[in-house]
Amino acid sequence: MSYFRVKVCFRRDPRRTSCGEKLERGSSLFREFHRFVPQMVVRARCRRALPQVLVKIGRLRGLIYTSDKGECGCPKTYIHFMEKKPLLTCNPEGTQLYILGGRYRVTGKGIEG
Repeated sequence: MSYFRVKVCFRRDPRRTSCGEKLERGSSLFREFHRFVPQMVVRARCRRALPQVLVKIGRLRGLIYTSDKGECGCPKTYIHFMEKKPLLTCNPEGTQLYILGGRYRVTGKGIEG
């Protein structure tokens, strides 16, 4: 079962996009990428700030991930090689990875770039 994760957001700054607009944009990208609608929305906390110190691991050459893209409940493994290799880093504790830079985007075709 696929799901779409969303962080609860509060409208503090009127210049920012509203939560409803972000949810619709995210849901639209989910539909475009997976080719089916999300079956549920899950609220999850997500740390958005980068740590002050990051440890360089190296350049990210590619990603291997599993997704039920195209057929709900039937996951397949995808391999994507990065054209412009982003930097792979982690926090000083070694418990969280971060991808910095690169030139890629998620579309209906998959991860491009």
